[in-house]
Amino acid sequence: MELYCRYKGYSQRSRSTLELSSAYSNTSFIGFPLIIAYYGEQNLSIAIICDQVNFMLLSTVGIICAIKGDRSNNEGIKVGALLIRLVTFPPFIACILALVLAQYVDLSVTEPFFDKIASTVAPLALFSVGLQLQFKGMKREISQISMTLLYKLMLAPAIVLIAALLLNVKGDIARVSIMEAAMPTLITASMVVQQFRLNTKLINLIIGLGIILSLLTTAIWSYIISIFI
Repeated sequence: MELYCRYKGYSQRSRSTLELSSAYSNTSFIGFPLIIAYYGEQNLSIAIICDQVNFMLLSTVGIICAIKGDRSNNEGIKVGALLIRLVTFPPFIACILALVLAQYVDLSVTEPFFDKIASTVAPLALFSVGLQLQFKGMKREISQISMTLLYKLMLAPAIVLIAALLLNVKGDIARVSIMEAAMPTLITASMVVQQFRLNTKLINLIIGLGIILSLLTTAIWSYIISIFI
């Protein structure tokens, strides 16, 4: 994205938006149901690990990327301010709490409640994205949208496939990892873009179009994976 934005002469704001859209994005809302559909619920744990690693990158490197593109930030990146942004990022707090509490407190009693709450997250999140989609003026940003979707849906999984072949990684770990890389940009990256006043319209278009296209591209990748892995 850096090379692409330099070639096109885009601003740092656009570059940060595109980096968040293509490199730092959770995959669970669409990814988990598709992984279950293609490879069974027994492989969901692999997808969760992939998603959490990506989430941690979003919460750290992704926040740095967002600060760079924030027009209101005239002081550059300061370590103290970065740490404050990180530790006050709600999804990051929730993730840390879940990891810590599970070691000391038996939360099995609350699982039915959280299962019900969790089942509402994906529909509400996708409904929220749908409300924010505005196709008016999309032609002006079609180049950025196309490049991001090309990378996210095709190039990224191709890179992971090549890495798996070179490192001789096979089986479910390889299959699920490649498929996770092929998932579209989703909600958490959009939250960061909104928080740091980046190009919200652009990322919402990428999310909306990516979800639709991913239903086709993941089917293609499932076939490709069956050939090579």
